[in-house]
Amino acid sequence: MKALSLLVLGILIALLPSWCQAGVHSELCSMGSFGISLGAMQWLADSDAREYRGDEYGAGGTAELRLLGKAVFRYRLDMNWLLSMETGFGWNGYPDSGNLVLWVIPTTVGAERRIGEISGFTTSLCFGGGVYVWGQRRGGNFLVDAVTCEKYHATDPGAYLGLGGETHMTDHVTVTGLAAAHYIYSANRDDFKDRLGGDDVFAEIRIGINYYFSPYTGLVSGSAEGK
Repeated sequence: MKALSLLVLGILIALLPSWCQAGVHSELCSMGSFGISLGAMQWLADSDAREYRGDEYGAGGTAELRLLGKAVFRYRLDMNWLLSMETGFGWNGYPDSGNLVLWVIPTTVGAERRIGEISGFTTSLCFGGGVYVWGQRRGGNFLVDAVTCEKYHATDPGAYLGLGGETHMTDHVTVTGLAAAHYIYSANRDDFKDRLGGDDVFAEIRIGINYYFSPYTGLVSGSAEGK
C-alpha cells in the first residue's frame, strides 16, 4: 500500500547518519511523562466497509479523514529506549454510503528505539500492540450483519509500526510527532458474514505535547542538562 511504502521510506531516511545535536536531553532519562496528541487517521483495508448492500445506497467513496486524539503516558528508560502507553478515539466518515461512520478506540502498549537525529528531532522506530475496539454506525446506531444479525462492533487484538520524533519545547516539555500503521486482527467471520469479516488496517499522523516528571520526586523544574 502507498501509505505503508511511505512509512518504510521515512524509516530508511531516519536511519541515515545524523547531522545535528540530539533533540532530547539526557536529563529526561528515567523520567515519565503524560500528554495528549491530536491528528488524523484513515482506514486503508476498508473496501467492504464503504459499501452498503441495500437498495437505498450504492457503493460509497473512500473514507473522509476525521480527528484522532490520544492520551499518552511515556517512560524514558535511557537515551535509546522509551516505553509508551496510549489510548484514544478516532473515526472516518463515508458520506457517499449514507453517512456511515467507522470508528476505533485503540489502547496500546509499545516501545520506541532511537535511530537518529534529524533537524533537531530525536527520531525513533515505534512498535507495539494492544486492544482495538471498533464499530460501524449510522445515525448513532450500530449496523447489523445481514446474515448473522450481529452488530458491527467488536474488540480485537492488533499491532502497530511507526516512525516518531521528539524535541524540547522547554526543559521538561517536549513536542512529539508520529506516523504509524495499525493492523487489527479483526477477522470475525463467524459473526460477520455479509461484510467487515476480514482484518483491518488504518494509518495515523499525530503531533503531541508531553510533560516529563520524576517518578520519585513528582513534578520537576530547573534547567535541562546534557544539552
